[in-house]
Amino acid sequence: MDLQDLLSKSLIAHDNKRDRSKQVEIGPSSVGGCRRQVYHKIIGTPVTNPNTDSLAAILGTFIHAGIAEAIVREDPFKDNFLIEQEVTFGNLKGHVDLFIKDAGIVVDWKTTKVKSLRYFPSDQQRMQVQLYGYLLSKNDYDVKKVALVAIPRDGEMRDIKVHIEDFDIDIAQAGLDWLDELDFVVENKLEAPAPEKPIQFCANYCDFYDATGAVGCPSMRR
Repeated sequence: MDLQDLLSKSLIAHDNKRDRSKQVEIGPSSVGGCRRQVYHKIIGTPVTNPNTDSLAAILGTFIHAGIAEAIVREDPFKDNFLIEQEVTFGNLKGHVDLFIKDAGIVVDWKTTKVKSLRYFPSDQQRMQVQLYGYLLSKNDYDVKKVALVAIPRDGEMRDIKVHIEDFDIDIAQAGLDWLDELDFVVENKLEAPAPEKPIQFCANYCDFYDATGAVGCPSMRR
């Protein structure tokens, strides 16, 4: 029996059944990333690269699920925490990891590696969590702060890194403008955005990598 194959297929099949895996709407996690990739999501391009290496993302999902289960105990009356809450407004849909009502703080868990902590948080991560704050505010929640918490898979508890900042509608608006620009391209049938990632990344991690460029994205070429 090929145990590697057994585990890989099981993890992928399980992940494909999740709501987030089925999500058609663009979520905050995509905003500010590769425009070409999000363009293909918006127009509904079929997956051209089904064999991406999704292990890190799947492990991140399991960690998120474990945190969601564990952190419930910190809200004994079950009235202060929103955990894995789906929120929508307009053409944006997101799943908020945690919102603490009495503190007005949005929390987004991020799994990473210790060596990547030096780059945490990125501008895209800050935009993402601000968009979660925006979605919550549009659904009548009083958002005051946003937080990003980096959890290194290969680290110790002391390596967990926390970034907190005020809820900033201007950062969220920049993300909304980014998405509106892509929607404009699609609605007016303009030329697709140029590829933004090198082939080494796209071939391993992008569902829409297509060496021919006939359907998907051929990646950046040197």
